[in-house]
Amino acid sequence: MSALRKGIATVSLSGLLPEKLATIAAAGFDGVEIFDNDLIASPLHPSEVAARCADLGLTVDLFQPVRDVEGVPPEGFRRVLHRLERKFEIAQQLGAPVVLACSNVSPDAVDGPALRAAQLHRIGELAQEHGLVVAYEALAWGRHVNRVWQSWTAVQDADHLAVTLAVDTFHLLARGDDAAALDGIPGDRIGFLQVADAPMLDMNVLEWSRHFRCFPGQGTLDVAGVVAATLAAGYAGPVSLEVFSDVVRQAPPTVTARDAMRSLLFLEDQLTGALPAVAAQEAAFVELAAPPDDPQVKGTLEALGFRLAGVHRTKPVTWWRNGGASLVLNGQETGHGRPQALGLVAPSVAAVQTRAAALDWPQLQRTRGADESALPGITAPSGVHVFVSAPAGAPDDWRSDFRADTSLGDSGWLGLDHVGITVPPDRLDEETAFYRILLGLRPGSLQEFIQPHGRLQSRTLRPASGGLRIVLNVSQGDGASAGARGITQLAFGCADAAREVGRLRAAGVALMPVPDNYYDDLDAAFDLDPQFLGLLRDHRLLYDADARGGELLHAYTMPCEDGFFVEILERRGGYDGYGARNTHVRLAAQAAA
Repeated sequence: MSALRKGIATVSLSGLLPEKLATIAAAGFDGVEIFDNDLIASPLHPSEVAARCADLGLTVDLFQPVRDVEGVPPEGFRRVLHRLERKFEIAQQLGAPVVLACSNVSPDAVDGPALRAAQLHRIGELAQEHGLVVAYEALAWGRHVNRVWQSWTAVQDADHLAVTLAVDTFHLLARGDDAAALDGIPGDRIGFLQVADAPMLDMNVLEWSRHFRCFPGQGTLDVAGVVAATLAAGYAGPVSLEVFSDVVRQAPPTVTARDAMRSLLFLEDQLTGALPAVAAQEAAFVELAAPPDDPQVKGTLEALGFRLAGVHRTKPVTWWRNGGASLVLNGQETGHGRPQALGLVAPSVAAVQTRAAALDWPQLQRTRGADESALPGITAPSGVHVFVSAPAGAPDDWRSDFRADTSLGDSGWLGLDHVGITVPPDRLDEETAFYRILLGLRPGSLQEFIQPHGRLQSRTLRPASGGLRIVLNVSQGDGASAGARGITQLAFGCADAAREVGRLRAAGVALMPVPDNYYDDLDAAFDLDPQFLGLLRDHRLLYDADARGGELLHAYTMPCEDGFFVEILERRGGYDGYGARNTHVRLAAQAAA
C-alpha cells in the first residue's frame, strides 16, 4: 500500500482560519478540508485561502458541508439550487474538487426515494457544470438517511457520476455498522473518506458526535477496519480527519495538529501491519522523588515492607524491593516521596526510542554513564516520565545499573499489579494515545463513578500479552481528588491480603477505614460464608467476585500529603478486574480524609 495522503478538516482545530492553515501545514499534512463556518468568519476571500494553502504546500481537498439539500419539499428545492450555485462557486474559488453534502436532518424532510434520487441527480448536474463532485454523507442522526447503505442506495438511484458516496468512519460505526457495510461498493464511487474515532458511549448520537469524537488511537471504534475496507474497494483519495469535540475546541491548535498527525501515522501502521514490536509488557518500577537518605520516606517504605536492594553505580538513586515489587528513590528530583516516573519493560528499547522520535514524543535528557542501560525516558501528556527497560537479564536491563544486595530474599509482594494515573479531563484522549500509539497498550471502555464532590472516570490499558495494567483516571468536581495529578495509585499484588493487612497495621501504616454498612451490603450481595465474611470484616478488607468464580480481596492505605495512596490486593481464581463495585467506598473514605 502506498503512503496515505493525509488530510484534516479545519473544524478539527481551535483558532481562526489563517492560524489553522499554518498549523496544519507545519504538522506535515498534505491537504485540508475547508469548513464553511471557518471561511464565513474569515476576512480572506476564497481565492486568497486557495493561494495561502498553495504557499503552505497544502491541497484543498474538500469544501464542507452543504446541508439539507435532498428530501426537500418540491416547492423549496429552487432555493436549495440557488444556495448550491453560490456554494459551488465558492468551492471553485477555493480549488476544492469535492463538496460534502449531508443527509437531511430537518423534521420537514420528505422520505421519498424517488424524490431524493431526482434531487440528487439535479445537484449532480449543477456540480458537473462547475467541474465539481458531490460526496453524499449519511449523518448518523439524519432524518431518513442515517446509515451508509441508505446513502449508497441514494447515490445509485441518483445515477449521476458527479454524485458519489462519502464514507465517514464515525457515522458508519456509530449506527452499529462495520466495514462489511461497504461490501460491493466500488472505490471509484466513493468521493471522500473522513476519519474519526470515539469512545463507546450510550447516548444521543448527535451529542456523541459533537462533543466526544477523537483521533484514531484515542477511542475504541474499529476505524482501521473501515478505512481498510474503503481502500480495498479502490478508493485512492485523501484520508482526512474530521473531529468535533470539546477538547479540540479548547486545546492549542499546535497540540491538536501534532496529535492528529500521530493518529494518522498509527492508522497507517495498522493498515500496513507495520506496527513495530514496542509493546510494553510489564511494570518494572515506580520512581519516587526523594533523597535516598530521607528518613521519613525510608520509614514509610520500611513500614510497607520494602528493603534497600541496591545503590546506583553513579547517581544518588537507590533501589528498594518488597518481593517482586520495586521502587526507586531518585535524589536528583524533588517531591519528598511523590511518584514521578514509571519504569516499563518492552522487548526492544531501541524500537521504542525510534518510534518516540518518529512520533515527536518529548524524550527526557539524561546523563548516561559508561556501561549504563539506555533506559530512554519519554514524558507522557500527564507529565509522568516513562522509562523503558529491556527484560530481565538482557542488555539495557535497568537492574544492571545498581550494585545489588544479593542477600535480600525473594519473599514478599508479587509485584506492581497496576498503577493509577490521574489526568486532567482535556488530556485523557492524548494520554490514551500515548500508551496505545507509542507503547502498544489496548484501551478498555470508559467507566464512571460518583464521588462525594464530583465524578470519576476511569479507563484501563493492557498489552496484548503481559501483566502490565495502567488505569487512567479523570476526577471532576471540587473535592480534594480533583486537584491530584500524575501517579496517584500504586497497587501491589500479594498472596494473602489478610496477612499483609495485619502486618501493615502492626507496622503503623494507616489503612482506609471501611464502615460496617459495607459488610452488611456484602452479605446481601454475595451470600458469603459467615466465617469468611467475619474475616473480611475483622481485617477491613474489601471484596469482589466475578461470574467465573474469581475473587478479589483488597485494602487501601490512607492518602499521603502528596495525594497518592497504596492498594494491597489478592487475586483468586483468575479474577481480572479492579473491584469497581468498591470504588465509591474508597472515594468516600478519601473525601472524608
